[in-house]
Amino acid sequence: MSNFPTIKELQSYEVVFFDLDNTIYNYEDAHQPSLAMVLQQFANHFDITLVKTKELYATARREINQRLHGQASCHSRLLYFKEMITGLKNTSIYSDALLFEKIYWQHFLSEMTINKEALKLIKQLHKKGVRLGIITDLNTQIQLQKMKKLKIESYFEQIITSEEAGVEKPDSAIFYFALERFDVKADKTALIGDNIKTDAGSEEVGIKCFLI
Repeated sequence: MSNFPTIKELQSYEVVFFDLDNTIYNYEDAHQPSLAMVLQQFANHFDITLVKTKELYATARREINQRLHGQASCHSRLLYFKEMITGLKNTSIYSDALLFEKIYWQHFLSEMTINKEALKLIKQLHKKGVRLGIITDLNTQIQLQKMKKLKIESYFEQIITSEEAGVEKPDSAIFYFALERFDVKADKTALIGDNIKTDAGSEEVGIKCFLI
């Protein structure tokens, strides 16, 4: 991750929003080892091959994403693992999904490291008195855990998640929801994110987007 805007480019804004995943930290660096570990444990637990387990995961993720597209729950690891257990067709111990969700997120949080350039900019903006917020997809519980792990809670006035907004980026409703929460006009705000398809949707409502 690189190419963050400079403090000079941002200090005139009243509010600067940040995306969380792949902006303040690198998602894949935490996700890949966590997924590999939990899938191996799933395979061992149900006495199936790792190949079969990966197939179950891919199918479950695809079906949940399609069914719940545009909702925070489409990313739910709990739903993925529950769907995987359903795919086994020989067990109804769905509470096992709780175990694998816990394993995944505990490992994920342990693997997370903050992007130093992002942290430097956050501190600079905070020192200048610029109000800070986060606009992020996924559910509120895990996103709050990520902020706590990264030790950035104190810098941000609010975090707006797709779970509480009811829609995911780039739907304009999540950006309007954020503006309402901060009681600020769009032309007085900016968003820093990594995804041209989702984060850049902020510009449809007048929020300047800086892509990294």
